[in-house]
Amino acid sequence: MKSYDLLNWATPLRVCTRETPTPKGTEVLLKLTHCGVCHTDVHVREGHYDLGDGKKLTFADRGYTLPITPGHEPVGEVAAVGDAVRDIGVGQRYLVNPWIGCGNCVRCEAGDDNLCMHMSAVGFGRWGGFSTHLLIRHPKYLVNIDGIPPDKAAPLSCSGLTTYSAIKKLSPLDPDDWVAVIGCGGLGTMAIAVLRGLGHKNIIACDLDDRKLESARASGALETCNLGQKGPEELTLIAGGPLYAMLDFVGSPATLALAIPTLRKGGRFVVCGLLGGTANIPIPLIAVREIAIQGSIVGNTRDLVALVDLVKQGRIKLPEVERRSFAMVDQSLDDLAAGRIVGRVVVEIDGRE
Repeated sequence: MKSYDLLNWATPLRVCTRETPTPKGTEVLLKLTHCGVCHTDVHVREGHYDLGDGKKLTFADRGYTLPITPGHEPVGEVAAVGDAVRDIGVGQRYLVNPWIGCGNCVRCEAGDDNLCMHMSAVGFGRWGGFSTHLLIRHPKYLVNIDGIPPDKAAPLSCSGLTTYSAIKKLSPLDPDDWVAVIGCGGLGTMAIAVLRGLGHKNIIACDLDDRKLESARASGALETCNLGQKGPEELTLIAGGPLYAMLDFVGSPATLALAIPTLRKGGRFVVCGLLGGTANIPIPLIAVREIAIQGSIVGNTRDLVALVDLVKQGRIKLPEVERRSFAMVDQSLDDLAAGRIVGRVVVEIDGRE
């Protein structure tokens, strides 16, 4: 099998070849055909998250060791199964839920692997999707995507699941409530598509890049706001007053600072972005105005199945993706880090490359 591995932190991925594993017990071996490229893969390659004030949360400190094969939005066909696997046939195509926990704690037993304190996710703590093959420890992490193009399905396991889980945290959300989506890259445009699929139309897309705002409007945003030119006053003017909710797919001091001047009493601000830094916001106003600021990252397999079902029903129109060759994985990470990508990139994996 061939893969693009990270051998040292903050260095380019390298092509590696090793023996293709043989599944045992409940394991399933997939021959991968597609894998999405996510900004989190950029953080993995860099080896840290920025905590602000010169502090970093490193992957090494979190217990991750090298080498790592990044990539956590894989789609593949079943190549072989262990002797304990039933109802999974060779040749069937699946999307992988990469957010796999330890398997032994209370959270994992409840099916909430994403909340496991010892998660060993695909592309982080275990081999990932920038590879021709991938071994999954149990078929319960596989999601049927029949009827969905595999290139468009790949981002659902992170981009889709992250946005779907974040939107669920806004519940109860009235269809007429205004929601601002901050950051209109791959996550933001997916969030707009999911919001529209769930019946919400009053969406303000926010970004610094007019190209991304144009893409967001094409994905279903009713209004747009360039935050480099206009601020909270423009958002409240568009909405006719303070907003109920904001989904932050940037995650910076500047974006979190929008919560207090923009949200109404009882409003909700959900942070998904990992750009980094330390926020400085007036604490008394959080209490006085009963504003909820909550973090959100990915979801569980139940959420992913529900999201895929919405797509199959035709309720969610998936954003277009840019398809690239397997050999362009590292270049795609460079382009993503530099802000040159609008939307989502998916690599097409061909073992003959």
